[in-house]
Amino acid sequence: MGVRLAALMMSAALLAILSASAAVSAPPQRIAAQPAPLAPRGAVTRHVLDNGLTVIIKENPSSDLVVTEAIVRAGPRFEERQSSGITFFMRAMVVRGTQRRTGPEIAQAIESVGGQLGGGTGADFVSVYAVTPSRYVDAGMELIADLLTNAKFDPEDVETQRRVSLSRISQNADQPLQRAIELFNATLYPYHPYAQSTFGVAESVNAITRDQLVDHYQTYVTAPNTVVIVAGNIAEADAIQKVTRAFASLRSTAPPRKARLLRVVERALAPRPPAPREVRETRSISAAWIALGYLGVPVGHRDFAALRVLNAVLGEGFSSRLFTEIRDKRGLAYQVGSSLLARAGPGNLLAVAGTDPSNLSAVVTGMLREMDRARSEGVPPEEVERAKRSVIGRYAIAHEQLEQQAFYLGWYEIMGVGYAYDERFVRDIARVSPADVHRVARLYLNNHVVAIVAPPAAR
Repeated sequence: MGVRLAALMMSAALLAILSASAAVSAPPQRIAAQPAPLAPRGAVTRHVLDNGLTVIIKENPSSDLVVTEAIVRAGPRFEERQSSGITFFMRAMVVRGTQRRTGPEIAQAIESVGGQLGGGTGADFVSVYAVTPSRYVDAGMELIADLLTNAKFDPEDVETQRRVSLSRISQNADQPLQRAIELFNATLYPYHPYAQSTFGVAESVNAITRDQLVDHYQTYVTAPNTVVIVAGNIAEADAIQKVTRAFASLRSTAPPRKARLLRVVERALAPRPPAPREVRETRSISAAWIALGYLGVPVGHRDFAALRVLNAVLGEGFSSRLFTEIRDKRGLAYQVGSSLLARAGPGNLLAVAGTDPSNLSAVVTGMLREMDRARSEGVPPEEVERAKRSVIGRYAIAHEQLEQQAFYLGWYEIMGVGYAYDERFVRDIARVSPADVHRVARLYLNNHVVAIVAPPAAR
């Protein structure tokens, strides 16, 4: 599978979020002081095995399924510029074959028990999961362990995947909105690895060797650098026994020093822009595309929940300020909206828009006007409450599937805030006040970066 990120919180979903994010069920009318859990939950427990592997177990006796998911702390955040894209390349190779199974045999192993195999690569992680009927949990778990311990990296498969990756890079380069977002990231993060694309660039992907892929795999796919989540119709004791047996051969070497020390230095690698910045790329295209945003905070930061509510006010859905003012009332944009990027390091609040070239300046001015209004005037209490209901409702919808429930638990653990943040997030949102929203607007909506991809005549 391709890039897979947490629903409604990560950048790969920007197009869907910005164009159709309002098409969800109506959220509850009121938010309780202590919100109920997102869905019926069994016990959630955390364990660390002797080899350093972190295991999170969520019992759900009402389900007929079991998810086994492994999430590894890896991705562009840990990559060097000359090898950017190596994590995406590596994860794609993992499912192409192991010492025990060819790629077709991997597919047959999961499909023969009525299961599903998936996963993805994000800025801070790489994942692979198996969903199986509960009676076939051993088959799914053993398959995931095989992928993490015995990937083959056959030379012919490496070259085949290289062509696939290069095609993906070329395809992205042809998408002007994606290109605007890449320009935005490169400008907002001049020193930080977040400037790099998950897929890498053609030069780096062409240069990556099989030996480098194997080394990257053996360095990052280790027990101390991995979280395994087991969720569904399985008892805790059985899950621990099965995980211990299945992942006994996973390498126990410590994560690389770079991964351990990055948090100490990355604030210096991502300074806030000292002044507004604009970058522009001219193309022979029919529309103008805009990516405009601000440096944010890591997920779990004390301001993260308030920024999440602010983003909902600004650009989530058809009732958001950006959509209402720029598209609904003035008809200036094909699509417009915003997303708060959740990352282990400093994320960002990013608004995007597509418009007729003749409306370019008017749309940029309109986007900045809404940012300035939130910063100078704040947001009325009733609008804050609507935004909070929307965020909590969307979050509940994102947890409807068992696989997503498993993913969030492991993703938060990998992100450094702990699996329990999955429930704490909802409580944090419920506590956000209008004063909190105004405070973060004044603090973070300053010195924007705007990236534009447009035809030469765009004004």
